[in-house]
Amino acid sequence: MISEDIDLDKLIDDIDQQLEILTAIAADNPILNEQLRVLGESRETLLNQQLEIGRLYELIDPDDLEDHSTTIDRRVDDA
Repeated sequence: MISEDIDLDKLIDDIDQQLEILTAIAADNPILNEQLRVLGESRETLLNQQLEIGRLYELIDPDDLEDHSTTIDRRVDDA
């Protein structure tokens, strides 16, 4: 889980950098302004998903989670 958090943090940081750069150069350019909007929505969606995953993780019994992840791993390996 720590590795996934680091990857998500890196992705959010990259989006923030893109937002900063686009904000600096966008001015009245409709294409860049649309890109700003899409990046902003993507950032918010990722943060909301992270919150939801955290909430769901708290609801799942760790012993039960282990059983399901094994089942999922087997299904992925079979595909």
